Amino acid sequence: MKLFRRGYEMTLNRVHDSVTVREGDEKITLTVNGDSMRMVAGLTKAQAKMKELKDDSPDDVVRECAEYFAAVIFGKDQAEKLMAFYADDPGCVITVCGRYFKERLAGKISDMQKRMKN
Repeated sequence: MKLFRRGYEMTLNRVHDSVTVREGDEKITLTVNGDSMRMVAGLTKAQAKMKELKDDSPDDVVRECAEYFAAVIFGKDQAEKLMAFYADDPGCVITVCGRYFKERLAGKISDMQKRMKN
């Protein structure tokens, strides 16, 4: 006979991670803490924005796209820090976010979504 019952446990299935980006002697560590479903929706929107970019897109449009992509993953404040780390080069920010998504974040989101189904 059990005297104590296990308490109720719940989760919002948030994705948690951190990544350190290093360039030479400089580095920045960013954290991820987001709802997997919202992240997927935001990443889908970011992908659509990037597909609209052309070689002659205005710099402010490319920057806006990069900031949006980074904000979906890391949040607005950290997206700004990442942009400053790369001296306001949106191409670098897009590349870093894309690599991080492909190499790590996509798997974490997928794992979280599988847990939600169980």
